[in-house]
Amino acid sequence: MFIELPREGKPVPAGLFTLDVDLGVGTFQYGLRYAKRPNAIAIDPVNLPLTAEKYVTRKNGGIFGILRDVLPDSWGRFILAKQLGVPFGTQQDFELIDLLSVNAVGALSFGKTPEKATARRDKPVTLPELAEVAKVIDQAMEDRELPPEVLHLLRQGTSLGGAQPKCTVVIDREEWIAKFTSSKTAVHYPGIEYATMTLAARAGIRVPEFRLASVAGRPVFLIKRFDRQDGRRLPFMSAFALSNLDIDELERGSYPDIATRMRKFVSQVREDHHELFRRMAFNMFVRNEDDHLRNHGFLFNGAWRLSPAYDIVPVPSGRRPQDAFHLSLQVGDQGSAATMANLLSQCQRFSLSREQALEIIDQVQEAVQGWEQEMNRAGVSGNDREAVRWCFEGFRQGM
Repeated sequence: MFIELPREGKPVPAGLFTLDVDLGVGTFQYGLRYAKRPNAIAIDPVNLPLTAEKYVTRKNGGIFGILRDVLPDSWGRFILAKQLGVPFGTQQDFELIDLLSVNAVGALSFGKTPEKATARRDKPVTLPELAEVAKVIDQAMEDRELPPEVLHLLRQGTSLGGAQPKCTVVIDREEWIAKFTSSKTAVHYPGIEYATMTLAARAGIRVPEFRLASVAGRPVFLIKRFDRQDGRRLPFMSAFALSNLDIDELERGSYPDIATRMRKFVSQVREDHHELFRRMAFNMFVRNEDDHLRNHGFLFNGAWRLSPAYDIVPVPSGRRPQDAFHLSLQVGDQGSAATMANLLSQCQRFSLSREQALEIIDQVQEAVQGWEQEMNRAGVSGNDREAVRWCFEGFRQGM
C-alpha cells in the first residue's frame, strides 16, 4: 500500500496489506522504512496506529475500513461493470482494488510490489467536455452499450462514492467533482444540493467551494475537492473507517460515538465537536436521512480535522399523519429519532452545555427559514420544490 505525503514527489510505500479471500481475513503492517520517515503518519490513527504491530481484521471480508473508503459505491461499480462487460453487482470488493484510480478519495493507492503504485491515471475531464459526459451518462442510464472511446469520460467518477452520476473535472488546474441529474430519480438534485449547501454555509457549517453550472441546458452541481491541494492528494478517513464497523453493522453508527472517538486524534476537538453537532442539527432541519457514516469524514493537512461537509441533500418526503423521521446515524437517548429532545439528550458528548447547544440550534433554524428563496435562486422547478417542502418545514413545525 502506498500513500502520498507532504514534500514527497511520488507515493511512498506505507505497508503491506494481504487478504485471504477464502477466509475473509485481512492483515496490514507498516513498513519499517516508512515508520522511520519524519513525515510518516498513520493511515488510520485510531484503528491502525503507527506501530510495528500486525493488524488483523475479519470485518468487511477482510478489508480494513480505511481501505474500503477508496472503493467505489454504486455509481462507480455500475460504470466499471459496463467497462468490464460483467453484470452489475457481481464484482466483489477485493476485485475492485486493482481497478482503482488516483481519483479515489484521500491519498492511498496500491501496488503489488513496493517499487511503484499501480493505480491508473485517467486523463482529466475538462469543463468543456462536461456536455459530452452528460450525454454519455444518459446513454449509460438507459443501459445502452458504450463504445470504449467514450467510456474514458465516465471512468473519472468510478473511484468516487455515492449513487448519483458524477465525474471529476479540472477547472483552472484544480480538481472538482461534477454531479449530474439522474434519469432514475423523480427529482433533479443538482439545484437542490446547491441550495441546501448554501443554507448549510449560512448556518455556520464549513463547506468546500461549490457552484451550479448549466451543461447542455441542464444543471450540474460542482464542488471543489477538499482532499486535493496544489496537485497533492491529502489523507482522508471516513467516519465509517473510524467507527470500525462491518458493513452489516451500519445501524450502530452514532454521532456521539464519532464525537468520543474524535478525542483520540483530532487536533481541535472542541471546535470540531461543535461543528459535528451543528451538522447533526442541520440534517434534522433539512431531513437529510442519508447522513450515513461514509458521508462524514476527516482530513489530514498537517493535523487531523473534521473535513468540510459534503453530500447534504434533503430526502424528498410528503406530509404524513406521523411526521417523525429518523436519521441514518444514532443521535442520542432516543436512537436515531429526529426529535428536539433526542438532539439535546447527549449534547455534553459534543463539548456543549445545553445552552450552547440551543444557541447552535437557533442559528440553524434561522438559516433554513429562507430555503424556498434559495431553491428559486438555484432554478429548482416548482415540482421539485414541492417534493422537498416538508423536508424544510416539517421538523420546524413539529418543534
